[in-house]
Amino acid sequence: MRLSLILVILRREVIDLLRDRRTLLSMIVLPLVAFPLIGFGISKFVEMTSKKSEAEATTVGVVSRASSPEVQSAIERAGLRPVVEANLRQAIEEKRVAAAIEQNGAEIHLLLDGTRIASTLVAEKLRTALAELKDERVRAGLTTLGISPTVLTPFTVKRVNVASERKMGGFLLGTMLGYIVILLMFSGGMHPAVDMTAGERERKTIEALLASPASRAEIVLAKILATVVALYATALLTLCSLFVSMKSSALMNDPKFAALLGNIALDGRTLALLLLTVFPVALMAGALMIAIACFARSFKEAQSYLTPLLLLVVLPSLLGGLPGMELTPTLALIPIFNTSQLLKAILQGEFTMLNFTITFLANITYAAICFFFAVRTFKNENVMFRS
Repeated sequence: MRLSLILVILRREVIDLLRDRRTLLSMIVLPLVAFPLIGFGISKFVEMTSKKSEAEATTVGVVSRASSPEVQSAIERAGLRPVVEANLRQAIEEKRVAAAIEQNGAEIHLLLDGTRIASTLVAEKLRTALAELKDERVRAGLTTLGISPTVLTPFTVKRVNVASERKMGGFLLGTMLGYIVILLMFSGGMHPAVDMTAGERERKTIEALLASPASRAEIVLAKILATVVALYATALLTLCSLFVSMKSSALMNDPKFAALLGNIALDGRTLALLLLTVFPVALMAGALMIAIACFARSFKEAQSYLTPLLLLVVLPSLLGGLPGMELTPTLALIPIFNTSQLLKAILQGEFTMLNFTITFLANITYAAICFFFAVRTFKNENVMFRS
């Protein structure tokens, strides 16, 4: 192949993409605007919902204030206001009270509406207050019998997480990073791939390109590289936007979440490994979409052909990010899944060079197969010149 011709065609395709408003909108504007707006909207919604739920989480329905003075005292200690209601269930359904206590002998039922946050909050406060009341009664009974209350707590159990903060931060981000990156790569490259095939056919410029001194393989490679440039730009801009949104979201008010996000290792070596991991997948995506879009007679038809491809990559990318899934040399041969798993492992800092090498070589092989498929499609005159 002649590198000079490939670079000429690549430059032409990139310039055409940058002149297209639809490409600029999907590749630059949406990634930079979408996530900040979504993050801001979610943060405001969570904040408003939390304030509303806290304001509503103050009332507890009771049948009678004098039925059990100890229970009434526990309710007040929890910072809740008892409200006498004849029909407790109806009062909760009509939102006159957030939750209610129904006492039947030695049994106490906490009535709540599981679909309301305020009701769940009040029920949790009541459960804690009643548990303390029960402990007080048990301690008082033991003291009366001359038994030390310490017999109730012969030892304590403390949960200790031995995973490092970097590993936890990488796990938190890695569970969704693979899915987001892969989906963005395929969706970001779809419009350029369609424009460089079906779009050129509609504009009647494909014939002039095929009549140039460049071979079909050189043309295909240049178009694939142009698609890779577009999807890489989309993915990188969206990820940068995602990080900015996460940094400014309401979740950063949680010290634990802020500590985890702050300990994610994003040094030069990690970023280089992440980019190297997704590169063969980008090549595979570009080649596959170019080949499929060649069969379409129009821009709209090409989009309908490529949409199912997006659905096919969703499942393996989601499975790769699930907790409990670990990358093995065998699983490293599964396309898309292996990339999602490897991205998570890199962020956690516990990937092995064996799995990295197998994943990279496997994806390079799949990309080469897709490239030869795209070249073969370009060489098929019946496909390229049908109307």
